[in-house]
Amino acid sequence: MSIIKLVVSDLHLADGNTILDGFGAYQQAALEGLLQATNPGRPLGRADDIELIINGDCFDFLVTPPYDLHGITGIPTALGKLEKIIAAHSPFFEALRRFLSYTGRHVTFITGNHDVELRFEPVRKRILEAIGGTKESEAISFCSTRFYRPLPDVYIEHGNTYDFWNHAGLWNEVGEPLTNNPEQIILPVGSHYYQHAAYLISLGYPYFDHFEPAMGIVRVMALLCVLNPELVIEVTRRITEMMSRPYTPLAQLEPGEERNVGKLFSAAMLDLAAFQQDMQQHKTDWTAVAGVDVAQAQANALVEFSMLRETLERSPAEAITAICTPATYQMAEEVAAGMHNVLNNDPALRYAIAGHTHMVRIDPVNEGRQVYLNTATWTTRLAQPAPGEITPELIAWLRAPDWQNIPLRDMTALVFATITAESKTTASSASLCVWEGGAKGSYRVLA
Repeated sequence: MSIIKLVVSDLHLADGNTILDGFGAYQQAALEGLLQATNPGRPLGRADDIELIINGDCFDFLVTPPYDLHGITGIPTALGKLEKIIAAHSPFFEALRRFLSYTGRHVTFITGNHDVELRFEPVRKRILEAIGGTKESEAISFCSTRFYRPLPDVYIEHGNTYDFWNHAGLWNEVGEPLTNNPEQIILPVGSHYYQHAAYLISLGYPYFDHFEPAMGIVRVMALLCVLNPELVIEVTRRITEMMSRPYTPLAQLEPGEERNVGKLFSAAMLDLAAFQQDMQQHKTDWTAVAGVDVAQAQANALVEFSMLRETLERSPAEAITAICTPATYQMAEEVAAGMHNVLNNDPALRYAIAGHTHMVRIDPVNEGRQVYLNTATWTTRLAQPAPGEITPELIAWLRAPDWQNIPLRDMTALVFATITAESKTTASSASLCVWEGGAKGSYRVLA
């Protein structure tokens, strides 16, 4: 029996808000095109068994209001958010329904950090109803474990388990669920941080969530110090509210110094470091990823901080140019290290596939006998501005972005992994591909 597995991740369907929802008409058309390509006689429709695997963050409960400031989500709140998502994205569920109408088609959902609510049984039931099913069956399934092995030599997980801020304490050390039917879920630290503070950045400056390559929080705060010091002050205040002990934000600043972007940045970074330390002390289920040089990462962070602090003494154009110089995205490195460990610990695996980072990655491991693939995201991706692009007009747009008229270069790529095998007992072959051309488009192989 010939097999095809299609893996996508990070679709980020939300409530239809044009700024925060990651799945618009462009993505919907591409999904319909990809699924139509699996119809009998089409390029991806020649297999007997075809499975669409959505590897986490399919549904973005995190950015869909209401926000819970206590870092906990429950079934009633999750169902209320899900109804908003379903109402905004009926074509998505219809496309899955059409896909499943053909014999041998399956859909599997894997939990990510933006949709931990998939662990709630009533949420899963409602999604099944929206697609057109009445119960979890062979055609539609929700992976209860942290990872999924659709074939003996393929391993798939979202990837957030290797990221301190987005690590979800839902599974034990071997990936089995701590409970099958939770009533409440403690959100990852990063989710709590987002809903209490960082959503203000996303609403006012949505491009930060879409930069390609991704921009770390230190550079985000540096750029905000240039663009909107008042927002830095407010976000920092909200961050320190989350700490377990009384803490005065920006205490290092003398009256009036909040207008000095360099001093504001230094004080905000000191508070952010104190917040991180406080969170680490209270997150007892976190273990650092083997293979990540924590000391070197800290040293790199200090070098980056010093460079940015000096940069902020220059003109806005010079500061923005330095801030937008592409740098190593530490979270992507941590996810890669975690997935490399998976491969190194299981010689039977040929492929380990993750998402979460929103960045394409292809890493040969063990002299190419194994490969780590990252399917990135289908959300809009925008190039960080290059030095020659940082004009007064662009700076004005960065200060007050018009999301209907975006001057940044569009880097959006609708990436998915294609896995083929002659049977469940034969070796698989996987490639990263990109879909182009909407509903009537086609795909090309990246690698």
